[in-house]
Amino acid sequence: VETKTGQILYAKNIHERLSIASLTKIMTALVALENKGLDDQILINESVTKVEPDNMELLAGEKLTVKELLYGIFLISANDAAEALSQGIVIKEEFIKMMNSKAKQLGMKDTYFANPTGLDEDNNTHSTAFDLVLLSRYAIRNFPVLVDISKLDHVLLPKTENHQDYNMYSVINLLKTYPGVVGFKTGYTQDAGLTLVTIARREDKEVIGVLLGSENRRDEARKLLDYSFQKLGF
Repeated sequence: VETKTGQILYAKNIHERLSIASLTKIMTALVALENKGLDDQILINESVTKVEPDNMELLAGEKLTVKELLYGIFLISANDAAEALSQGIVIKEEFIKMMNSKAKQLGMKDTYFANPTGLDEDNNTHSTAFDLVLLSRYAIRNFPVLVDISKLDHVLLPKTENHQDYNMYSVINLLKTYPGVVGFKTGYTQDAGLTLVTIARREDKEVIGVLLGSENRRDEARKLLDYSFQKLGF
């Protein structure tokens, strides 16, 4: 999809409901930013430290800012960071209601969120490629800082009086292998397969691509981006 106009450049089964894994965290980040400031402190409680896998290894009693937790979410898809953000706003059940309410508001008719991480043993969380474009366009339009965060290859959060140091490298392979890619979010579970929302720019054009249930995320994304930019005249 061309971001500014919403023009669909390529589509296949865009309304098919599928598991989305950690793409769930885009909504988690959006709801958090609509209720907290980037510099607001989040207290890490004991339950957050037990969340596995893919985590920042947060410690109980630490305090991290919303922005620091967003680094964990977008660079390494940290599940403990997503849980911490949700618990720092309201109780978990209420946060999930807020996620689904926002989905409804955005017109995401084929989406349901069961938790803030995307780890869903019962496979209740689902969405579609179409709905995830609606979510991603809204998120980056209203909170461009999410692109600034997700385009980083590496972040070092030095030790402070509030938390230990955190050294994180992005898991988005395309940042280094496809010119113009500026983020956005990856995901994987055995049931969902490889999932991806990616943003790429060339001159004044920007493309959002969504892949669900992929077996070769990097190569498929490259083909979709090549095709999309070719269609836009590049």
